[in-house]
Amino acid sequence: MELKRWLTALFLIPLLLFVVGYGSEQVFFGVLLVTIILATHEFYTLVLPRTHRREKILGILLGSLLAYGIYRGNDHFILGISAFIIVFLLIFFLINVEDLSFVVPSFGKLLIGIFYIGLLFSHLTLIRGLPLGKQWVFFTLAVTFLGDTASYYGGSYLGRHKLYPRISPGKTIEGSLWGFAGNIGGALIFREYFLDQLEIYHCLILAVGLGIMGQVGDLCESMIKRSAGVKDSGSLLPGHGGVLDRIDSILFSAPFLYYYAIIFL
Repeated sequence: MELKRWLTALFLIPLLLFVVGYGSEQVFFGVLLVTIILATHEFYTLVLPRTHRREKILGILLGSLLAYGIYRGNDHFILGISAFIIVFLLIFFLINVEDLSFVVPSFGKLLIGIFYIGLLFSHLTLIRGLPLGKQWVFFTLAVTFLGDTASYYGGSYLGRHKLYPRISPGKTIEGSLWGFAGNIGGALIFREYFLDQLEIYHCLILAVGLGIMGQVGDLCESMIKRSAGVKDSGSLLPGHGGVLDRIDSILFSAPFLYYYAIIFL
């Protein structure tokens, strides 16, 4: 398991460095869109019956449309697409309704998938559009992933006290604290070499904020998986589970960094 985990990381990290560091905006969005499609598919596999294939495809397409709108549009355009998604879904169920008892649950699940993944993950596109956008994308990913890694190994070797056993039996308080240490250490190292203009207090606030939001994002995805009765969202990434398992922390940490940056930096 550990070997698979590290081999997958060794394959993905250079690819990630190339896409963020050297890829054009179009390439970056293309990779982000593929990630959204795969993660949204995993989400709908968890929450929708296998027979609801049309709903899954529709949700994936609308989530992709929202991501494209965020990439290409202004605020009014994004609001327009959001309104279109809601109206279109309601009309879809109005035309295709078979069992009225499934309308509200299915409508809600489709909306959650579209906005939980399509909207939240697209904040990486917004981050890349900031001044020093590439550095901020790297900062977000590095701080969040280092926190995840520190939490995983800290909890594996030193974990004694359960953090939230009802939602995630494997997570511990010790692992959570090690995760924060990884967040702060990663932020300080990255600032030293790539964002030295960032004030130290902003760096520490961002590190703690990304850590909190990343861990909450992880717990929220664990809640969804536990509700569905599965351990992983998928098996596409050996040693890591599914794509949604890998980006669950980023879904919450990326919006935090973006709005902190545009308000305070």
